[in-house]
Amino acid sequence: MNRHERRKQKKVVTGVSAGQNELLKAIQLHTQKDLNRAEILYKNIILRDPKNYDAIRHLGILRQDLGDYEGAYENYLKCIKIRPDGYEALNNLGAVHIRNKNYQLALKCFKRAFEIKENYVPTINNLASLYHKLNRPKEALEMSSKAMEIQPNNLITLNQHSKALILNNSIREAIELLEKYHKAFPDHEDFALNLSTAYKEMGEFEKSNQIINKQFKLNFKNLQYLLGYVHIKDNKMSTEHLDYFEDQLGKDFYMEDDKVLLCHAFFRNFANQKDYEKAGKYLIRGNNIQYKIKPFDLKKESEVYEKIKKLFLNKKTLKWKKSKNLKPIFVCGMPRSGTTLCEQILSSHSKIEGGGELTYLAEMSGINQIINPEDIHLEKFENVVNNESASQKVRSDYLEAIKSHATSSSEYVCDKMPHNYVLIGLIKYLFPEGKIIYCKRDPVDNCFSLYSHKFTELSHQYSYNQKMLARYYKLHVELMNFWIDIYKESIFILDNEELVNNQEIVSKQLIDFCDLEWEDQCMDFYKTKRQVRTASIEQVRQPMNKKSIGAWKKYESHLVDLVNALNE
Repeated sequence: MNRHERRKQKKVVTGVSAGQNELLKAIQLHTQKDLNRAEILYKNIILRDPKNYDAIRHLGILRQDLGDYEGAYENYLKCIKIRPDGYEALNNLGAVHIRNKNYQLALKCFKRAFEIKENYVPTINNLASLYHKLNRPKEALEMSSKAMEIQPNNLITLNQHSKALILNNSIREAIELLEKYHKAFPDHEDFALNLSTAYKEMGEFEKSNQIINKQFKLNFKNLQYLLGYVHIKDNKMSTEHLDYFEDQLGKDFYMEDDKVLLCHAFFRNFANQKDYEKAGKYLIRGNNIQYKIKPFDLKKESEVYEKIKKLFLNKKTLKWKKSKNLKPIFVCGMPRSGTTLCEQILSSHSKIEGGGELTYLAEMSGINQIINPEDIHLEKFENVVNNESASQKVRSDYLEAIKSHATSSSEYVCDKMPHNYVLIGLIKYLFPEGKIIYCKRDPVDNCFSLYSHKFTELSHQYSYNQKMLARYYKLHVELMNFWIDIYKESIFILDNEELVNNQEIVSKQLIDFCDLEWEDQCMDFYKTKRQVRTASIEQVRQPMNKKSIGAWKKYESHLVDLVNALNE
């Protein structure tokens, strides 16, 4: 259970047993943050009644509050043994798995708890939050909508629902909701952060920055406010801020995730001030901490690539029934290679709608996650590819799904999931009428952009170690050379540097590749109003420029391992 939504304060009542009253008293003390006395009472109850589900579970919550996740885990397991249908304990156990980044185990716990008790809002909210982490928009919205039906005034429910709306491109609805509740609860941190994010994704930077600057001034110790604050280029941390957060960074009890975020904040702060020496040191420090959380398995990734190559080496494209009107454009390549810029140019055309980073293809084809997929999901993927009726279902389901991103005038929907480059064989097999655009960039520029960005959760762990990042980049090049050798001219190669230096010529070639007539607004892509949910939010709201070309050279002394590994 999320501790912020924990039970309302309970009072000792008459007419119940002494044991029940003692438990209520312990919970009351716990709620009042009198943790020592609460722990003593919980333990006394368990000593007399070793199978007291409620006391054991609440002691687990207390241990979780104290950061003793191993102790909490043991308590929740005991509860489930005592009461296998204990949906509260299953929900609590899922929360511990979330803390340890065991997302699939957390999902199993939450799903089981939901099966037992479908109207238990803490579980529903946790499912909505987890689906958001896993970038599964539909499920996140389904869960948050269900929670809204049960408890529409629950602040956590409202927050989760707004996040799900943003993830599902219903951003104006999310903004309307968030504006209302941010005004009603100005001290509620999540409403402020989500509203700032929503404005930013719509390119309304002034509104976004006003919220962050105001909230940071009110509570600079909030790490999320700090991150938002330093990402505004005109801002810099004061001596008070620097001293406080440097002190926090040195504390052993400070969570690794938070230390990574702190280092990233320091990096951005000093980069804003053009102190690249200090910025580089914090960048390396934070990335080293992040990479140690979970080193990347390149051997497994290489094996996956080889299996996929064999699967499509001699695969013939079947004559599918052509889709009427709506066709997909797949913009892919390494993250930070210019995919967002490409989609922004394309979506400026009246016949193309930008869908953003869609997860449909990976989910529907069974591979689930494209980076380091589990063996069971890779097997499902192979079965789909080798079964004509299963392949047909993926094709029809995908084409149906992208309709929700189109308008009445759309002929194409752009799917900008960068790692779809791994699935180019599948794309050619399923969508012969679709278009594939591969974005490439100077290797060092591309890798530095990855290395200097903090991704959500563990989504791109290869990018936090310079040698691993270089090896991963080379692995991607090998796979792309394989696809280009097979499919040749049917893949448009968009060179980022060439686009920057010859915007009009390359942009016209891009539109021509999509079999469309040129429209001048594609040159003014930065004026196109649409939701953009990537790290390139600010860049695509500006005219074409060369600022990012060679940006790595400012940090050259800190990138020796990366440059050497790329040149090997």
